[in-house]
Amino acid sequence: MKTPALVLPDELAAQVLLAAARAYPNECCGLIEGTEAGQGWIATAVHEAANIADNPARHFLIDPQAQFDLLRAMRGQDTQIIGCFHSHPDGEPAPSATDRAEAYEPGFLYVIAGGSAEIGLSLRAYRFDGPSGFTPLELLEA
Repeated sequence: MKTPALVLPDELAAQVLLAAARAYPNECCGLIEGTEAGQGWIATAVHEAANIADNPARHFLIDPQAQFDLLRAMRGQDTQIIGCFHSHPDGEPAPSATDRAEAYEPGFLYVIAGGSAEIGLSLRAYRFDGPSGFTPLELLEA
């Protein structure tokens, strides 16, 4: 079986990495707009959002108003919210114990930027699969 993939165009990947660098040492966060395509997904836009977590250096919480506004703006379009992105300052671009504990929507995608502006940032993508946790996705550039 082929590994599911997320196509994240270079421009969108750069936006996520820039958001992570700007937010450092706090976590950045936002929503990913896109479509399902064959064995995966195509991201068409990323929407940075305010991190309203009580401790933004260790957690992220996307402002619900940002999600409502995006859903309203997407009415009548062929795209949907396919996932979110956030950063792990000075950490690995992999789901943390907190990510696992707070994830609740099976099929939702997570793009995680890990590292720092000084040592470099890298991106990885995952799909939340419910009780079984996260499945790594192939991250393709376009």
